[in-house]
Amino acid sequence: MKDYLSVANSPILYIGVAALLAVVTWQAVVYIRRALRRAEELNIPKEKLKGAMRTSALVSIVPSIAIVVALLTLAPVIGTPVSWGRLSIIGSLSYELMAANIGAEAAGAALGGANYSATAFLTSVTTMTIGSFAMLGITILGFKKYKDRLNRSLDKGGKKEDNPWARVLLAALIVSLYARFLSEPVARGGIMLITMLVSAVCAFLLGLLVKKVRSLKWMTDFVMSISMIAGMVAAVLVS
Repeated sequence: MKDYLSVANSPILYIGVAALLAVVTWQAVVYIRRALRRAEELNIPKEKLKGAMRTSALVSIVPSIAIVVALLTLAPVIGTPVSWGRLSIIGSLSYELMAANIGAEAAGAALGGANYSATAFLTSVTTMTIGSFAMLGITILGFKKYKDRLNRSLDKGGKKEDNPWARVLLAALIVSLYARFLSEPVARGGIMLITMLVSAVCAFLLGLLVKKVRSLKWMTDFVMSISMIAGMVAAVLVS
């Protein structure tokens, strides 16, 4: 075991990460309680709420598999506590490895190499943290002001449901979001494009099947998960 791993896997880091995850869990519980209270005020049927929670839970399963794989990949390099904390909140495997490598190079070492010391590890973790905090900081400091200005702009056109500008803006945001995630596979091609196409075709066919066969309506909650698994299987077979 490399010397830096005794620091990377130290008890103090486990305690810090456990405390961090406890705060995040508490936030989730508070959010759920307030959401349920608000749903009760709006007289939303409990069956509808249960359906939404069931769908959300099912859709979360497949992405969680990728996070577990990322944890198993990162832990031998930068230790379990930091990997656990990062991937449980905001991190992704591609970003964490890139940022950790940049930090290691800045410290004059190779990530996980023989010359990767505790100092290099600290530089990697600092780089990972600062890099991801940029967008969080912008959101924390500027989103409320942006939201207030946006609402005032939309209110000038009347009620939001009758405001053409509000409809155009929301549609543009949704299209932009999809375009952001679709552009990279289309531009790069290869396995990324094949994965995307297989997932899309699978989702389309399952959607048609659910519409045509009433007895398969229960499958609606599983369409996204099955499509994601199909895309991953295609990527493995092609590679």
